[in-house]
Parts: sequence; structure tokens; C-alpha cells
Amino acid sequence: MSAARSPRSGRAGRVDPLAWRKAEPAPLMLLKGPEDHAARWVTDKVTAALRERHGELEVHSLRAGEYQAGQLATAASPSLFAEPTLIKVDGLESMNDAFLEDALRLVQQGPGADDVTLVLRHAGGSRGKRLLDAVAKAGTVVDCVPLKKDEERLAFVLAEFRDRRRRIEEDAARALLRATGASLTELAAACAQLVDDTEGTVTAAMVDTYYGGRVEATSFAVADAALEGHAARAVSLVRHAMATGVHPVMVTAALALKARQVARMIDAHRPAGELAALLGVAPFQVRYIQQAARHWTPAGIAQAMEWIAQADAEAKGASRNPEFAVERAVIRVATAVSR
Repeated sequence: MSAARSPRSGRAGRVDPLAWRKAEPAPLMLLKGPEDHAARWVTDKVTAALRERHGELEVHSLRAGEYQAGQLATAASPSLFAEPTLIKVDGLESMNDAFLEDALRLVQQGPGADDVTLVLRHAGGSRGKRLLDAVAKAGTVVDCVPLKKDEERLAFVLAEFRDRRRRIEEDAARALLRATGASLTELAAACAQLVDDTEGTVTAAMVDTYYGGRVEATSFAVADAALEGHAARAVSLVRHAMATGVHPVMVTAALALKARQVARMIDAHRPAGELAALLGVAPFQVRYIQQAARHWTPAGIAQAMEWIAQADAEAKGASRNPEFAVERAVIRVATAVSR
């Protein structure tokens, strides 16, 4: 296995959260970070590429925490039938000493065969730093970072459709994000289903047909409905959210965030790009915040923030019934919207 160098993606030290989608198979790869879907996606891509290139492929799957001395050397030895070899090792964050010693030796000396591919997965932490540094110098590091921002998850959805040579409307992509939650695995599966079961451009109506009945009642969905004045929907969502395990404090936090965004948007006259940077949101979200802000006055949103702060205090222990306190705040905010 020959060494391959690859710089980490991003400008000025910043990691592109979707850089893993551009990763190319290399003899030595380290999939570093907690995002499981990204690691599986890259591993599957490498496996498929090797099978396509060689036809036959010998695959070894190891766990770094359960490793037995000598397993790596055995797996990297030439195959009896001269088949190319893929060695996949998971759980480097809990690697034992035997694996650390053997892996360092293999990376530093090279396995002695050009048809051996080694893919290592480290989900996070400082365990095995010497090995991680060695792989970073000798091979390719792929950052598998979580997608924390809506704009990153939106970009993920658009990339999924682009890879399948299909188009999805922006509003439809946003609806899909709301319907499937934060899991990239579930989101990718939803994209695949829409591509397989529909034709042409995917619209919001199509998303509603497939996922309208299972929109995840997250704290942010509650906040959106409340600040936009949809009282019945907000109450329904907050009850469902708390019944399915969303903590009341999460709801008040989302309400407070949305209220602050609306407050900063009132009477704001700037280009959408500047507003997006000011609020720390994706440009497409500015339009929705602006729509909500049109129905609020500075005095009205200040009163709403007082109700939310009161509910937050009650949710954190000032009340024996935090669920009631939060629902009351949701009703107050939603019914205070001027239409």
C-alpha cells in the first residue's frame, strides 16, 4: 500500500462539513469524527470502487477495542488467490494497546502490497493520537463532522438529489428537513424514497404527501408555529413534542431563540445576505423570519419574551407543572400575533 497525502478540506483551517462527499478512495484512509452516516457513506463508496475496479475483493472487518495482536499483519498479507484486500477497522476511539502497536507499525512501514486498502474509523476523543498523527502524514483524513446548521443540512439534501440527477424545490427541501429531523441516515433514506417514488422536480406538495403525517414535533417547529401566530398548530405540536420526550426547557430555548430573531428583524432594512449573517441562519430562513416579524411590534415581541422567560424559569424548577407553564406561554405568544 503506497502512501497518499491529502490536505484537510476547508479554508483557513475550517472544515467543510460536506467534504466527505468528495472523498476519493485512497490506500490509507482515516474517517475521523462522530457522524456515522458520513463514515458509512465513504466506506461504502470505497468498497464499491474497489469491487468495480478489481471484480473480486477480500474484505476484513475488525474492531480496534477487541483486536488481537497480529490480526492486521495477517489481513494485509498477500491473498492466496492474489485478490485485492480491504481492511476496515472501526472503533479506534476505544482501541487497545495491541491494535495501537500493530497499526503504528503497519502505517510507518507499509504493508508491502499495493493492492491493500486500509480504512480506519475514529469517532472522536484523544485515544491513539500518535496513530492519528501518523495516518494524517501518510494517508488521507476524511472529516466526518455533524451537520449542525440548517444550511448545512439543506446543502446535504440538495447534494443527495443532485447525485441522483433530480431537482427539489427549496421549500420542499426545508419541509423534508422538518419532517425527518436531524438524522442524516433518515434524511438520506427520505431523499432516496422521493427519488424512487416520484417524477420530475420534487415539490413541497410531494413531501407533504409522503411525510406530512409524520412531521417531527421538535422544539423549533413549536417555536415557528407560535411566533407565526398559528395557535392551534403550536398547541398541537407542543403537546406532541413533550409527550414524545422533548424536554420543556428545549421548547422555551427554541421560543427564546425565535423571539430574539424576530425582535432583531423588526424594522431591519438590510440585504438578505447581511441579515443571514447577523442572525446566524441560512439565507433562505431570512424570508420566514421576516414573514413572522411583520406581525409583531417592538412592544409586542418584548412582552412575548417576558412570557417566554417566565415559562423558562418555571420549566427549570420554579413550577411543579413545567409542561403546563410552557403550553401557556405558547398560547400567549401565538394568540398575541397581530394579523
